Amino acid sequence: MAAPRLEFPCDYPIKVMVRLEPGIRSHIDAIVERHAGPLDLSTVTERPSAHHRFLGLTYVIRAASAEQIATLFEALKLCPQVMLVL
Repeated sequence: MAAPRLEFPCDYPIKVMVRLEPGIRSHIDAIVERHAGPLDLSTVTERPSAHHRFLGLTYVIRAASAEQIATLFEALKLCPQVMLVL
């Protein structure tokens, strides 16, 4: 059975795991905003790892197309501190 297709525009969650370094949150926020438009930063969730070496960030963007999501994922993957994008 095929996965259900998204209907755009839609709210789309993006999870990003990064190495925890000074200023990384604002850097990732800027990448997401560049591709998804202005964010309500109060809705972004942060989850540090047990030893505070990594940080999980969850954004919910208003996605306009699959291409927009793919472009955002590629931009995030180019950041050296990004470990994983889901």
